[in-house]
Amino acid sequence: MAHSMIKGLALLAVAGVALSGRLAAAQDSGWYTQAQATRGHDLFDNYCAQCHRPDLMGAEGPALVGAGFLQAWGSKPLGDLFSFEHAQMPANNPGSLPDDQLWSITAYILQKNGFPAGTIALSQPTAASRMLSAR
Repeated sequence: MAHSMIKGLALLAVAGVALSGRLAAAQDSGWYTQAQATRGHDLFDNYCAQCHRPDLMGAEGPALVGAGFLQAWGSKPLGDLFSFEHAQMPANNPGSLPDDQLWSITAYILQKNGFPAGTIALSQPTAASRMLSAR
């Protein structure tokens, strides 16, 4: 009886590990952290909203939410969007923002387009092979 009880506890432990692994994988399947997107919102308001509007619907610059944005960037790696931002934005001083600030702004743009938050911050390694069409 003690042997079968130990075996049963071992099976429960294995099941618990498997379940916690699935839960961790589900949490990590996000695109950015919530804190990163929150920081990105503040940065967006400071550096981008003048041309793209606070609601990201576009003015002098194109809309950064919705079907048009996803159509323009959806077939490209997320790293391409970052490279464009880095080289061309902000329009009045291209290339002036540090990478961590641009990743935060990109996280905010993803959030506004319905991409989920997770536990891993958006960065070059996490964005390299991700496509915006894969939500």
